[in-house]
Amino acid sequence: MKKKALSLVMAAAVAGTMLTGCGSTEGEKTADKKDSITVLVESGSPAEALAKETAADFKEETGCEVIVDAVAYTGMYDKLSTEIKAKQAAHDVACMDVVWLAAFADAIEPLKDADSSDFLPTLEESGTIDGNLLGYPMWVNSKILIYRKDLIPEDKVPKTWEEYQSLAEELKTDDMYGTTVFGSGSDAVCSFLDFACQAGAEGLVFDKDGNVNITDQAYADALQFMVDTAGADYTPSDSLSTAATESQELFTNGKTAMQLNWSHQYPAAVEALGADKVGCAPMIAGKAGIGATTGPWYECVMKNSENKEMAQKYVEFMYDHNADYMDLTLKIAGRTSVYEEAGKTEGNEHTTAVLETLGAEQTQARPMVTTWAQIEEVLTGVVESCLGGADIQETLEAARTEIEAIGM
Repeated sequence: MKKKALSLVMAAAVAGTMLTGCGSTEGEKTADKKDSITVLVESGSPAEALAKETAADFKEETGCEVIVDAVAYTGMYDKLSTEIKAKQAAHDVACMDVVWLAAFADAIEPLKDADSSDFLPTLEESGTIDGNLLGYPMWVNSKILIYRKDLIPEDKVPKTWEEYQSLAEELKTDDMYGTTVFGSGSDAVCSFLDFACQAGAEGLVFDKDGNVNITDQAYADALQFMVDTAGADYTPSDSLSTAATESQELFTNGKTAMQLNWSHQYPAAVEALGADKVGCAPMIAGKAGIGATTGPWYECVMKNSENKEMAQKYVEFMYDHNADYMDLTLKIAGRTSVYEEAGKTEGNEHTTAVLETLGAEQTQARPMVTTWAQIEEVLTGVVESCLGGADIQETLEAARTEIEAIGM
């Protein structure tokens, strides 16, 4: 496949002006459904860019046009919900955040005879509900350690909570913080669950029997680690306003020496600061070892599609092109072989760090429940309350009661 100029592809994706397949809204209305498929993607994302970049090749291979419907993240869930309730087949294929799979499972056509042997660790498990694999992974993200390697020699890169906090204190200066704490929104929840994994949580939020387990010691330890780090003088005082974007901005502006951030922030930091100043390593370890919670996306065939056979061919085609995601801005993908190969190239060291993090025993997916949106709101409140000074155990006990009322 000949590559288009990346800048043009991404600019078009963000602007939403380059349409694929029939090439216009009018084309979408007039195209023969059997000769086209409509794919829902997040606007401005690598999914949009790659869908548009590969559409001509898919048409050449199959004779089927690809109509790309790009929608902002905040509107994708509502759009899918509306068409599913109406039993309409507005989209043949949808690119979905893993946290939506449980809610839409009944509307997704399970994959048959899919070869999952090259899925990155955790991706088959997190994409499977009631024994059905619901999609091919597009990419997965996890947090890793990103640090200033011009300030931190390789033999001092922290591997444990204690080493991380000690080094953050050591690196603090009048002009630079040692690190950051995510206390805002879903990033705060993911950090909380990362640390709970590392502290020994067995099942996130729910145990294997479906019981709410957030009053277990691992969660208390995770929150205590966050509270202690946020309260130290080596982190900014506004942790409640800090998430991935704010942390990355501090790091690339030379205001922090290291961060635990999503892996795609590594190539962006290298571009901003230079390869000589930025290094990365696997996630740090608590008493139970390295662990993280993951953020995968899946490409799914919708059950109400009038062209399911072609939709199935399309998701297989895109999985075959999974390596092409590494040419886009985030430089993340969903196949082990892609990460192994990418890690051989300078600038893609984050893929090696992600492989080790995903392969750790304590790395776990968020619970596959239809009520995750409500549960995440509760967990956001837990982190915010504890960082604000609330009693950790009391807060966790109150949250358990709320989550039990919400259910799975």
